[in-house]
Amino acid sequence: MKKTIFILLLIPIISIAQNRQGGSGGGRLQKIHSAKIGMITERLNLTPEQAPQFWAVYNEYENKKIELKKSIRRTMEDAVSLAATDDKILSAQKQVISLRRKELDLEEEYMNKILRTITPRQFSELKRTEANFNKMLLEKLNEKADN
Repeated sequence: MKKTIFILLLIPIISIAQNRQGGSGGGRLQKIHSAKIGMITERLNLTPEQAPQFWAVYNEYENKKIELKKSIRRTMEDAVSLAATDDKILSAQKQVISLRRKELDLEEEYMNKILRTITPRQFSELKRTEANFNKMLLEKLNEKADN
């Protein structure tokens, strides 16, 4: 559960890194984003023909996913607010469920789009690489938190 919440919070951070120019925090976040791109590029072994099409679709997907994650996070804050009325809390909970459905729909839509640019085997490796990257990032952040 902690990992899921952390990853939900991490996605917008990586998005901010993409948009920042300079700054010490931005530099670190840009390194995280660059490392993810590098890891995906290496593991997928994209052909020169695949690469531009794949990255165009993947970046579009990531941006939409980030926006949904931000909406989910904001709505979850409303859903757990002690100052909110019961009706507001219930409404926010239902909104979170609806946003999660949209997230699944988005994933399915972009799976189909991405599969037009790479093979099913490469897609499987993409999912594995994303999970491994997130796990590695969590481990590194946990190590820093422990020190």
